Amino acid sequence: MLITEGTPLDDRPYFSGDGDAAAPGQVQEAYDNLRVIRQVMERSTKYSTLSGFSGVIVGCWALLGVAITRWLILPLERREPFTASVTALAATWMAVFALSVATDLLVTKSRAVRVGKQVFSRLGLHMVAAAAPGFSAGLAITLYFVSRGQVNAVWPFWMLSYGIAICAVGQFSVRPVSYLGWAFLAAGAATLFLLPMYGLWMMAIAFGGFHIAYGLYTGVTRKDW
Repeated sequence: MLITEGTPLDDRPYFSGDGDAAAPGQVQEAYDNLRVIRQVMERSTKYSTLSGFSGVIVGCWALLGVAITRWLILPLERREPFTASVTALAATWMAVFALSVATDLLVTKSRAVRVGKQVFSRLGLHMVAAAAPGFSAGLAITLYFVSRGQVNAVWPFWMLSYGIAICAVGQFSVRPVSYLGWAFLAAGAATLFLLPMYGLWMMAIAFGGFHIAYGLYTGVTRKDW
């Protein structure tokens, strides 16, 4: 077939490497193969981080932590003597953090066994290193406010610090993880402009609601339970 300037592009033949015309079906098959190869390569360099089931459970742990914290700081809001010790608050959120990590590790381990992958890898270590600055900043800010008795002031900075850490982890993970991090940053920034009494409610929305929403979205859309 002679190709002239007026020949429609759709009517022009496909050519293979040896100069023979290739059928459109073969070209489409080649595109499909390339897409599969690209997906496999992306999965090998991306870490799922938090499965749908893990996200829902972690959100529930966070809601439990908020409920306990609410009970502990209630005398402060009533202008009564603050009898709840800092140790009790620290123990509450350390337990929430430990339970969340344990939940994710257990779920991740079970999935890794099914697909023949390792739970701990070099990529996982890079993710921990990426998240460390955000968590460290959150810890430093917490110690600052708690030492001055301003417990209600820490909530927006927890969301901001956690959001920074999750955004950093998102560079090594699937795209929804980065969206989760940005959601925490937005919630933390908004909480800075609210009265302190609403900080704990925002904690419930962010740490509880966002994690549960992420878990349901991941489980439904990515089939990653």
